[in-house]
Amino acid sequence: MNIYTMLPILLLMLSTALADNCSYIYDGMQYTRTSILTIKGLPTNLVFNPNNKDLHFTLIDLESLQNDDVQTKMDQYILRNGEPIKIDDVNGQAAAVDVKNDRVYIGTDDGLTLLNKTDKANFVSLKDEDIVQVFKPNHGDDLYVVVFPNNEVFKINLKKNEKRRVQYVPCAFIIAVDADDNIFYECDSKYVKVLLKGFHEPIEFVGIAKNAARAIAIEDNHRVVLAANDGLYHLKSDNLIPKKLMNLDFVPAGIAFDDDDFFVSTNGIVYKYSNDECEE
Repeated sequence: MNIYTMLPILLLMLSTALADNCSYIYDGMQYTRTSILTIKGLPTNLVFNPNNKDLHFTLIDLESLQNDDVQTKMDQYILRNGEPIKIDDVNGQAAAVDVKNDRVYIGTDDGLTLLNKTDKANFVSLKDEDIVQVFKPNHGDDLYVVVFPNNEVFKINLKKNEKRRVQYVPCAFIIAVDADDNIFYECDSKYVKVLLKGFHEPIEFVGIAKNAARAIAIEDNHRVVLAANDGLYHLKSDNLIPKKLMNLDFVPAGIAFDDDDFFVSTNGIVYKYSNDECEE
């Protein structure tokens, strides 16, 4: 068999391999999936920095998580150029990227820190506060923090260094704030809700099972996306029924977006989904 006879066969094999690799469907579009990190533990609280392409995450030690007699061990990491970099001398629990001012905040068990250019976390505010979640919307100067043990939500004005309790959000285990300052959250491992700006009573989304929510993130086009046990959902502030964007064959622990690409983590793995190689 000469090269001219083999060429159609090779093209068919390539096309078939590409189709198989593009078998992941997100919002009606084909995506590939690659494992960009394997690591012992549970990588969670993913957040992407578009300024330098770093992916921040918290690594939870599962053995300590399952042991009620010891404090859960959590470390803060940066995934840079395919390599995990541990942030030393800090018990990090979440990160938030201030895209406009090119800053990265780390919530720790002893206050709020700011990451410097050498990847060291320097204390900036909220001394002695045990911060378990941090979220920075791309608009405005406010940073949202969730403080243990009651998981109360506070809004920090970064310019004035003022802290005030967010009313009508009783607690939050996961949180995201959209471009209209609507607050999406899950409280006490129950149901996902949204508190619309200017309102007092949060609204509960239907169709998401109790204890199923794992992470919330905002796409670059401002869509709010929930990672739940069975897949990814688009949460809209004007619709109580979420739109399912993708099925998942694993339980997610974190989600973050980079333009059309996105990252989803689970036990021991961080996946990257991309449609660059997929035919439209």
